[in-house]
Amino acid sequence: MLVNAFITTRVDYCNVTLAGPPKYITDRLQYIFNAAARLLSGTWKYNRGLSPLLHDDLHWLHILELIQFKLAITVHRYSLLTE
Repeated sequence: MLVNAFITTRVDYCNVTLAGPPKYITDRLQYIFNAAARLLSGTWKYNRGLSPLLHDDLHWLHILELIQFKLAITVHRYSLLTE
């Protein structure tokens, strides 16, 4: 719960401002997400198989996918309001 409260909600809060970010910013955010996933799963830094852990067990998207998804949700909600 603490990881979700402190890490994922902060990225979700400012994800619209992250649309089209430079690669070094998304790499830093992905590094933080990977560290949070390793903390939750109890795996070591150099263990393989972190990507299936993110997708299958934790149901997390990669940073770029998460930003695109949240941006698409925002646009969809706005389009529903203007109809």
